[in-house]
Amino acid sequence: MTIYAIALLSKYMKSIVFHPHAKEKMNKRGISKNAILETLKSPKEVVNGGYGRKIAQKVFGRYLIRVIFEEYEDYILVITIYLTKPKRYVKRI
Repeated sequence: MTIYAIALLSKYMKSIVFHPHAKEKMNKRGISKNAILETLKSPKEVVNGGYGRKIAQKVFGRYLIRVIFEEYEDYILVITIYLTKPKRYVKRI
């Protein structure tokens, strides 16, 4: 398991852990770890998702990357990732 450290929504560093489902979707959808880490590091917006999860989103070219994650005291667990059209989720780009 690869763990990354990144500051997100707090003043200290947290480890990033990818759930096996997230790794599968990254490979299937051709989304790089760098794009995911960049989205978590400096999202355009973070919104509340279902089940207490959060969604970090950022525009990359013509697409919006959405990273669904759970934030814990010491780490962030990335649940899944997908690309979509920005107009679906972002009012102003």
